[in-house]
Amino acid sequence: MATLHQSILGGFSGKVGPVIGSTYRGKNILRSVPTKSTKPISAAQQRQRDKFKTVLQFLTPIKELLNETFGKQVGSKSPYNQAMSYHMREALIPTPSGFTMDYNKVLVAMGGLCGLEQPAVQSLPDHTLSITWDDNSSQGLAYPTDAFVVVAYASALQRFDTFIDCSLREYGQCLLDFEADFHGETVHLWATFRNSNLDLTATSRYLGDYTV
Repeated sequence: MATLHQSILGGFSGKVGPVIGSTYRGKNILRSVPTKSTKPISAAQQRQRDKFKTVLQFLTPIKELLNETFGKQVGSKSPYNQAMSYHMREALIPTPSGFTMDYNKVLVAMGGLCGLEQPAVQSLPDHTLSITWDDNSSQGLAYPTDAFVVVAYASALQRFDTFIDCSLREYGQCLLDFEADFHGETVHLWATFRNSNLDLTATSRYLGDYTV
């Protein structure tokens, strides 16, 4: 792959002979047309592909959120890219057919803001979940108006439900009202705080699984 600096013809996209032109992150890129390999993939390569596929399918629905909550841009690596790397490295469980997510190690946010303290979750009869926590606003890097964020995942549906800025740290409680499709389903919960003014996020905490 090569970078094409601006010429009298400018950049181009598409295929020209054995070369493909495209734009990536504002740069004009030239690369050769890929050729199909006849060499069978190794077990290690297949394992890496299976890891990537599992994590990609899981995280893609919350990509927009992760780009806001999972650290900062590092060079060309976006917060979502960093989330992909973390989960491929830390949050997978091998199975006979491939991999599955280790929900206890899944993170939906990573950052230096003070996190959730003494959380408790209760399932209520009206298909809602109540979350309470201790107000730790007096601690360093914790502020009363930090917004509370919850991500719920129903594994049977393979669907997420997100509750963005649904409460504040100082309130110490939040009620999650789910769509009808989630009623009766078991959901995994992760919670975090974020402070938009300071552009800070807390590393998320896994709260367990509960029936809606």
